[in-house]
Amino acid sequence: MKTIAVFDPTAQDVHSRVRGIGRYFQTLKESFTNTPNTIHDGDTTPSPSIYKENSADPAGDLYFNYLSDLKSLRPEMIFLNPFFNPVQKPLISGKKTHKQIAVIHDLIPLKYRKMYPTGWRGWWYNFLNKRAIKHYDLIITDSEVSKKDIVQLYKVPAEKIRVIYPTVPRLFLPHLDTSEESPAHHHPFHKENDQIVPEFSKLPLEQITKNEVLKNLKDFAIYVGDATWNKNLPNLAQAIKMTNITCVFVGNVFSETNVKQLSVKPHPWQRSLRQFLQLAQNDNRFIFPGFISDLELLLLYKHARLNILVSHDEGFGYSYAEAGYMSTPSVLADVPIFHEIAGEAALFADPNNPKDIAQKMSELYYDKIRYEKLSIQAFDRSQNYNPTRFRQGWLDVLQVI
Repeated sequence: MKTIAVFDPTAQDVHSRVRGIGRYFQTLKESFTNTPNTIHDGDTTPSPSIYKENSADPAGDLYFNYLSDLKSLRPEMIFLNPFFNPVQKPLISGKKTHKQIAVIHDLIPLKYRKMYPTGWRGWWYNFLNKRAIKHYDLIITDSEVSKKDIVQLYKVPAEKIRVIYPTVPRLFLPHLDTSEESPAHHHPFHKENDQIVPEFSKLPLEQITKNEVLKNLKDFAIYVGDATWNKNLPNLAQAIKMTNITCVFVGNVFSETNVKQLSVKPHPWQRSLRQFLQLAQNDNRFIFPGFISDLELLLLYKHARLNILVSHDEGFGYSYAEAGYMSTPSVLADVPIFHEIAGEAALFADPNNPKDIAQKMSELYYDKIRYEKLSIQAFDRSQNYNPTRFRQGWLDVLQVI
């Protein structure tokens, strides 16, 4: 029996809960919530397994212990650090358990040092992290692009790195219309009078959310994510002004509290956000709903005309997969990571050219045929990032390490 000690980075850092690491940790827990046991801080004995003896379940010999206090680590455990941050103090600096696994989502702050000044403290932490990474037996990352960066910047042998593509929360799995008029035993799209008709169940935004800003939205674009330099928000803002398309920006970073703080003296990493907010100021084409639930986010994806992610660089790109599960197509930056993630199932724009971003947004927004085609392609492509495949990727690692 193996005990997997998974560090919970969201327990003490509340901000991480609404960022990419929060989403990753959420889907990781969902993948193994019922397989076979979960232990939390303070527990010493796992609850009885929900699987019978000699169960065929492939995770039947694994126990998951989610902890925020590393003092409870024991040598016989497998330690899993789901967020190895290159510019923060190392979580561990030596060998604490029998086997140790680190998840490095990306090394963007190290790739673009001028845009992410870290000061002497960040430089020192990066030095310590380069040493700490040697104490991990295996590195997991989100894409082949990130794997190449880890090999180049951390000099980690390629055979020590495994790519496991992230997934979406269970809430985003297809909600098919099971009425008699819409049999759900085939692909969730069909043709009717020469037009593509989705068979997803209807999700009435105005009935589910109490957010007055969201209730009556329709035919809008959506951006979901953070606001650091790599997100390329100033160029996106210029494109929105050119297209005259309303865009909803989802992310805790766009909250009123954060916006007020930027009016004083922004952190160097937030200069891009301040520039973006200046462009969006007093413009009703930019909508900031503040914090929203996962269900409200799902509904926004479903009702959006298109998803936008024109980052200069990413480790993965969650919004592409999440939007795809809602059959919402995307405009993505024409950079290697998005070609890896989306294949041909998106429109690609030059991230340094607001006019090209605007043109691709308009093409997807107004061209009905292109929209229908990419809606289906985006849904199909997003299935590459389903929870079952994510879970199996982790099982393959944990069973052999």
